Amino acid sequence: MIPYGEPGPMSDRERYIFDCAGYLVIPNALTQEEAQAALEACERLHRDLPQDQWRQIGGAYEKEPALEALIDHPSILPKARALFGDRFILQSSWATAVPAGFRGGGFHEDGSSAYPFSKLAEATPLIQLRTGFILTDQSEPGVGNLALIPGSHRAKASLPDGANRRNLPNAHVTTGPPGTAVMFHQGTHHCGTENERPYPRHMYHTIYAPPWLHLTDRWGNCERFLERTTPMRRALAGVWGDETASFHMPPLPWQEWEAERGADA
Repeated sequence: MIPYGEPGPMSDRERYIFDCAGYLVIPNALTQEEAQAALEACERLHRDLPQDQWRQIGGAYEKEPALEALIDHPSILPKARALFGDRFILQSSWATAVPAGFRGGGFHEDGSSAYPFSKLAEATPLIQLRTGFILTDQSEPGVGNLALIPGSHRAKASLPDGANRRNLPNAHVTTGPPGTAVMFHQGTHHCGTENERPYPRHMYHTIYAPPWLHLTDRWGNCERFLERTTPMRRALAGVWGDETASFHMPPLPWQEWEAERGADA
């Protein structure tokens, strides 16, 4: 069974499914117009990079308005609030491209290789909540689709050597058209699969985390971005006006964000 969710606030049903599986597949998280605009933004960002390599670009929302709109998208942000509460940050974001001919990667969990989050507790706590927005059509396998192992964020046994999606029958290769989102716990083992198409696969990833976690996609924030963006996005970037704010962060500006969403409706 696929752990499907819906855009918007996290229901009790979704929270239970996420806790059991370690991820949610959310169809129609983006409109087709939003997904197309984000795809074109990612294609611009990657245009002058080597096209035969797997690659990712961090902090791209500072340059591309279509990607900026995804860092607090209403299909996803309320779910992060349900899991983290009123205080968290956009710890990193990545515009990822999987080249044509990519043979697939190895299963892994996200976090720090210097000190894996799995060392924190036997059931790895939620430290990073990652959402991958599908921008290139992945309605079928073979397009560099994301594969996940359901429930692996709670596994006590280590991942077997040489484990891959072919020799692990419980691995799930996600599929979906542009606009689908895959939200997952950083401890859920995952990997990119082979891209058999003659063109690259693009996804855009946002990673929410507690405010004390170090940023990994940028050394700091672009001042021009901070000046022009919204209060919510500025707060998600980790800007609160106090050098000790990561320990005493005020709640995110939810009322302003909700009022802005109402104005856009």
